[in-house]
Amino acid sequence: MLDGQSFNPQKIIKQILISVFISLGTIIAIFLILSFRGVSIDFSQFQPIWLVGGFASILAAWLIDALRLFFTTRAWEKPISYRNSLTGVLSCYFMSSITPSATGGSAAEMLILNRSGMTWGEAGCLTTICGILYQVTLLILLLIFVLVLGVHFALRGILLHLLYSFLIFYSTLIFLLFFFLNRMDLVYRLVHWGMRFANRHFPKLKFSEEHVLNWVNDFFTDFKNGFRILFINKPQYLILNIFGYSLYFICFFLVAFFALLSLGVYVPLKQVFIHQIPLYLVFGFLPTPGASGGVELSMSSVFLSSTGPEKISLFILFWRFITFFLTMIVGAITFFRVLFAIGKKLTRVAPSTKAAISGNKPHISNNE
Repeated sequence: MLDGQSFNPQKIIKQILISVFISLGTIIAIFLILSFRGVSIDFSQFQPIWLVGGFASILAAWLIDALRLFFTTRAWEKPISYRNSLTGVLSCYFMSSITPSATGGSAAEMLILNRSGMTWGEAGCLTTICGILYQVTLLILLLIFVLVLGVHFALRGILLHLLYSFLIFYSTLIFLLFFFLNRMDLVYRLVHWGMRFANRHFPKLKFSEEHVLNWVNDFFTDFKNGFRILFINKPQYLILNIFGYSLYFICFFLVAFFALLSLGVYVPLKQVFIHQIPLYLVFGFLPTPGASGGVELSMSSVFLSSTGPEKISLFILFWRFITFFLTMIVGAITFFRVLFAIGKKLTRVAPSTKAAISGNKPHISNNE
């Protein structure tokens, strides 16, 4: 696998436009629907100073998430710089915001980790486990709020069905992951079938079968070792991730709290959190880039009773700008800097890269 070859800047820009169009279109639609119903926008209690708290909260969330990744890489005894860990999480946010079901975030984070010294298998293992712990942390927070703090909430309709689907999907995913990790013979059969299919239907596609098999073997060997490291040898890093994600979500969910205060609306913190936790459990199933459209409508439905129709559209606009558009802008700047650096490097090493693809030099360094 070559750095950045899957990330086409032109396609990325197209995905950005699609994601922004859907999100802005939904927000504008909310404004228009309220206007047609004769609801006027209420600016009478607008206090922009509270939005500073929202910006500070999202910044704290980024820094905490980067710190979590910074320490997690120590489990493999391959520490990366805090700057690279911050680049990794920001790139992950950006690609998640422009790809369906946030599928691009993991690939972007793996790319940064690989460039920072980890193998693809190690990076894939870290990203996979952290992705699972991300959802596990939301479930833990939900149980704490409901069972310990006694907060009540109602989840009905499509959101309830999506939550059930989430639980089934992740249970199936974890089962298949452990199954294939313990049945590598099936993995190799699938790889051989994939190569035969590619040779039969895409004859112009040139690749070295030996190189592909070596890469797959190295990837899954490092992947299995990573599971052994985190679940058996160093389980403290699992606890570290759950704690780190908990702090991240607290800061992230605070953005909505400050956005409400800026409109003169006070909602208890516990209620603000419990409104958002179930939504973020199911947002990953929405097929639109960055869950755009569904996020705005879902947040509108759960906070409408608190803000009233006069303020709900402004709340969604302020909240979405801080949590989505600002994150997308900062993440895009960060990720495109990485892609341009990779492009310059590939230009300098073009002959050796071409040889590697043809199979003459099957070895791939961590920095390529």
